[in-house]
Amino acid sequence: MAPTVKAILSASPLFDAFSLSLARGVWAIPFLAIVAALTWPRKTPLRRVDVASFVAVALLAAFGLNLLFQIAIAKTSAAHAVLFQGLSPLALAGLEAIVFRRALDRQRIAGIGFGVAGIALLTLGRSSEGASLAGDAIMLLWLAIFAAYSLLIRALATRYSPLFASAFGWGLGFVLLALSGAPLVGNAVRDTFALPLYAVGIIGVLAFVTAVCAPALHAVSIRMTGVAVVTAASQYASIATGVGLSLFVLHERLAPAGIAGAVLLLVSLTLTVMPSAARSR
Repeated sequence: MAPTVKAILSASPLFDAFSLSLARGVWAIPFLAIVAALTWPRKTPLRRVDVASFVAVALLAAFGLNLLFQIAIAKTSAAHAVLFQGLSPLALAGLEAIVFRRALDRQRIAGIGFGVAGIALLTLGRSSEGASLAGDAIMLLWLAIFAAYSLLIRALATRYSPLFASAFGWGLGFVLLALSGAPLVGNAVRDTFALPLYAVGIIGVLAFVTAVCAPALHAVSIRMTGVAVVTAASQYASIATGVGLSLFVLHERLAPAGIAGAVLLLVSLTLTVMPSAARSR
């Protein structure tokens, strides 16, 4: 997602972070509505507490994971954003420790240490072209939002179909986003077709692949395995593909500090998700 967003924001004067996030949401709504309608829980009524959870998921997804991410991409490099995404399991482990009052073992504490060191190299070392402290700070906030979203969607996916939970949550969020930017919806739809590559990137990649398929796979996998395992696997793949596209398609360059920071973040990711000796006893 990050390279696609960066490419469109860099190449097109028609889109900024808000209008691009709005276009993504508008085009994703029909897909999400179809999925939600096909998987609607006919035998499981929606409870008030679940409605509140769905509203929370909607706000976190549309305004946090969607809009805030694109604001960060506009202010930093795609490579930096992808590397920061790799800290998602670490942020999730920290939030779970706080919410469920679980003590972190030495391995997870070491993972936090490597993660903090990696962040320091990325943010303070000016390790990539186009990177900025403001954009990196926004990505840190995005990590906290992703962790909260993952915990909420896991709880909903245990009661409802994961496909319904993700589609209804994201669809509701995009409806709220469209309402907040209603005067710009017409322009966002029209500008999507300014160039064929914009249409492919916005409708195909941002709307369908990353706003419909990716959240659905995330919710299904969480229900089958666990939040930490799924998040880790997705972030290994995200780092590999995202950094590769950033370097070879967008032609961004990572300085030595960025390479060292990336290595530390991968070490942090591994320590966060790998079973510790203390837990295996």
